Amino acid sequence: MKRADINGLIQYLEETGCPLSKSFIYRLVKEEKIPHVRVGSKIIFDIDRIERWLEGTA
Repeated sequence: MKRADINGLIQYLEETGCPLSKSFIYRLVKEEKIPHVRVGSKIIFDIDRIERWLEGTA
């Protein structure tokens, strides 16, 4: 299972041709519209879940 913080997610999304800004990702997190988990004050993204989310099946 590959995990990423917000900067890693931004890099991953740029590499896959679906770039999103940091502020937009934070908004998606706040609105619970992107799969993530919080570990203390950190936001962690499971890349497998992000891939499914991008495909519309998360």
